[in-house]
Amino acid sequence: MDDPKKPEFASWQSYEKFARRVRHVRRYVWDAEVRAFLDTVLATLRDRDVIIQKDAILCRAQRGIDYDPVVEDGVEVGEEPHGFGTARMKPITNRAREGRVNPAGIPVLYLASNEKTAISEVRPWVGSEISVAQFKILRDLRAVNLSFGHGQMALGQMTFAHLLGEEAPDAETKEKAVWIDIDSAFSRPITLFDDSAEYVPTQILAELFMDAGYDAIVYRSQFGEKGYNIALFNVDDAEAINCAPYRVTGIDVNFEEMGNRWFSTKHLESKKNESD
Repeated sequence: MDDPKKPEFASWQSYEKFARRVRHVRRYVWDAEVRAFLDTVLATLRDRDVIIQKDAILCRAQRGIDYDPVVEDGVEVGEEPHGFGTARMKPITNRAREGRVNPAGIPVLYLASNEKTAISEVRPWVGSEISVAQFKILRDLRAVNLSFGHGQMALGQMTFAHLLGEEAPDAETKEKAVWIDIDSAFSRPITLFDDSAEYVPTQILAELFMDAGYDAIVYRSQFGEKGYNIALFNVDDAEAINCAPYRVTGIDVNFEEMGNRWFSTKHLESKKNESD
């Protein structure tokens, strides 16, 4: 079992075991195993504190824009696009949708470090109209930075000796692997088809950080190498200072094969006959 007193994770796969347990076994009343994992997360938080300074400018995007009529000499001659108003650019109290950091009904303000990251996070397509607001941070915020080791794989921390069971990974190796998994869980892109249970592990961790006195979470975006996402637990810790309408003019799609390719047996039989 994970041991917060040492502190040391029992396994480099401790996050995955925790995630499976709260998704599929026990969610709201935690057993000793889940509590030990969460306590060990808090005990290994060292060097992850970062201050988001007052007056820092961050971005938030929402799909859609508004249009106002253009009138000349009492005649409507066209429309002028503009970004959504302040109220529309913040989550609605008690009506927040399920998210990576928040359960449904509990609003969190998701911001980004730049416009490109903010726009990318709303999953637009070419031709999409997007409102992008700049938000000013109203006070110094204590945040937990999850971005260390971003883009790495927890498996990458292991040696062949570890994987073959010939050598147990040390505490430092296990800790790095677990925190890489935590960052990956927060950074993983959200889709409309995600099961809400997929959000549970990160929502629990977010509440754990909030209960530990943090005001926000910082994690890397999967869209672009330099983008960060910032989730503020209190939506009133930032205010919109401007908003502009944008249109998406192009998208760079990157992809990788994630499983084994299947082959038609008819096709393979045809190839065999040709070789005969």
